[in-house]
Amino acid sequence: MKGKAIISAMAAIMVVSVLAAMVGSVGAHSVGGEYNIIEMTPFPQKVLIGQDLDFSIGWGTEIVTVSRVRGGVVEWSITADTNNQLKVSEAETQWTKDGAFFVNFLNPTTYDAQLSVSEPIMPLELKVGTRKVSSIAVGTSLTIDTAGMNLFAEDRVDLVIIGPDGQIKYDEMNDQQFTNISVAQLISYYGDNNFETAGWSLGDYTFQIKTRSDVACGLEAESAIQELKIEIGKIAIAAETTTTVELTTVKLTVTGVADDPIKVEASPLSRCVMFKEGIDDTPTGANYHGNWFTDTIDADGIRRYAVEFYDTGTYTIKVTVTDGDRAGDSDTVDITVLEKEVTFDLPSTVVIGDRITIKGTSTSGTSVSVYIDDTLYRKLVNIVIDYGDFSQEVKTTDIGMDVPGIVNLKAWIDCDKAEGEERPTRSPDGVTNVLMLAPWLTASLSTDSIDQEGDFIVSGTAPGLTDVTLLCVPPKGGGGKSLLDKWMTGLSPRKASVSRTDNTFSKKMTVQEDADSGVYYLIVLSSGMDGVWGMTGQENLEAALDRKYHISSLTCEGISSICTKTQDQVVAILEDLTQTPGSDDLMQILTLKVGDIDSLTLNPIADVVVGDPLVVNGKTSRKYGSIIWLTVKKLYYEIAPQAAIATDNTFSATFNTTGAQPGTYTVKANDGYGYTTSTSVNIIAEAPP
Repeated sequence: MKGKAIISAMAAIMVVSVLAAMVGSVGAHSVGGEYNIIEMTPFPQKVLIGQDLDFSIGWGTEIVTVSRVRGGVVEWSITADTNNQLKVSEAETQWTKDGAFFVNFLNPTTYDAQLSVSEPIMPLELKVGTRKVSSIAVGTSLTIDTAGMNLFAEDRVDLVIIGPDGQIKYDEMNDQQFTNISVAQLISYYGDNNFETAGWSLGDYTFQIKTRSDVACGLEAESAIQELKIEIGKIAIAAETTTTVELTTVKLTVTGVADDPIKVEASPLSRCVMFKEGIDDTPTGANYHGNWFTDTIDADGIRRYAVEFYDTGTYTIKVTVTDGDRAGDSDTVDITVLEKEVTFDLPSTVVIGDRITIKGTSTSGTSVSVYIDDTLYRKLVNIVIDYGDFSQEVKTTDIGMDVPGIVNLKAWIDCDKAEGEERPTRSPDGVTNVLMLAPWLTASLSTDSIDQEGDFIVSGTAPGLTDVTLLCVPPKGGGGKSLLDKWMTGLSPRKASVSRTDNTFSKKMTVQEDADSGVYYLIVLSSGMDGVWGMTGQENLEAALDRKYHISSLTCEGISSICTKTQDQVVAILEDLTQTPGSDDLMQILTLKVGDIDSLTLNPIADVVVGDPLVVNGKTSRKYGSIIWLTVKKLYYEIAPQAAIATDNTFSATFNTTGAQPGTYTVKANDGYGYTTSTSVNIIAEAPP
């Protein structure tokens, strides 16, 4: 029987017993009988849950005790029966708990044997070669894969095969025994693509391994059931895709019966079809002929090939069995080949200075080169195509996208061009346009008024920019107290970074404790796309101001003329710098009221008839009880002055106009602290009719 003669169970026990006697004691073992023989040895001995253990050989007459020990402490024990035999029962949960198992345990260094207890493992897979299968052609050889099984080699099992005609215990045609075989025989006979199916009936089969408990140490265990369909052997071909593009490799899979000779070809033969010699199973040498080749189906029934197409169209690939029982059998697959194509995935508008991701998809190739207005820039050379996608982040100003208007992008797949080289002469594989926009600037304040030592935030948007410059112009001009820097004068220059993700900026600042009370101008500036201020060619703002206006410092250091400029003059200088023709600079002006700002106003006064009282009302920032001095006079005539007392930031006084000359009078208020205001009133001779 192909070297697979099965020794009877009793004979096997006798042979193994003799061998054991010859080589001496080596620990727990099976002799193909009903017990796992445990020996007195310090080495851990394998025990499977469900086995029957025997302690009768070499243990004397004392009945043994097996204990589960953890941390040197016995947590559970069980005693063998009067024959010194013990069932490792599945129903006893102690066998699966943490700890080590010892025989006759006294302390961690004194015991008669140690047991290594585990669950029985009986994996089963059906394979052809290394490939798991659920169906095969009749006559195909199988591997009964039991890798990882932890039964003893001498344990005896049944390979239970149920087919269309019932259980197969012995295959006479192929001389294969499936019942009452040892684990070692199961592996040796059927574990290496040597399970034969020649002559087997077509249909559905199940495979399962079961122990024979009386000759497997008392263990009753079985594997999972695996299903297998045995069919008429046939040749078949399939492609990983039936739609592809030019110059893209397509993988083919041919399945058939082992050892069948085959021919694979383009049908009809075409110079635009080329099998890839040496790739996967595609042959080389005498069997290879470019657009056709010959080969032989190997043991696992599968061959894999590669093919490439040089033009568009639909091509048929055919496989034919050339000899044997299936000679003439064939199968085909049709593959449609399209042109190479790049599809861009870009926004329709982009701000100059922003970062942009040049990305898209490609139907083929390994890389894409993208030309900007027919110029190839270094960062856009050979962008790698990864599973059909390509992507490269760049700054618009680094790739020529730095002028407002429409920019043209063209892509070529695998064009093999270097930076600055002329574009390929063939048509581009993809084209798109992007509208470039000039940067812009917005700005706002978190509050329009604040006290000294208070916090405020300047924020806004600045697409296309990396940062903005912030200047704070004091009420008294360039020589006034700094808004942000204690004991300093000048414009308190600051920078704020612009986010790359949403083009926003934000800067939190604190008003220093001795800043002037009054209105500060917060000016937000940018040197624009070219990075230089105005037309000075200077990237540094102070250098630009020095070159054009001889202002060497923004902080009134040294003899900088900024110290002599009023608030309005500073604003005018910055506007002139940034708005020079040809400049792309940007500027926004905000106002911030700081501290208590003194105020003095007069309400409008209606005409008054001579002799009627003239009531003058107004508002003041002075405290309660402050005196506001009021005068009413015209050229060569003045009504007696009045003193008004401030109450709740308002004041009022009444003038006697008896005897006053008709005419237009100036009403003037003075709070005694240098703040004055005025209005006018008409005193008429009589009321109009």
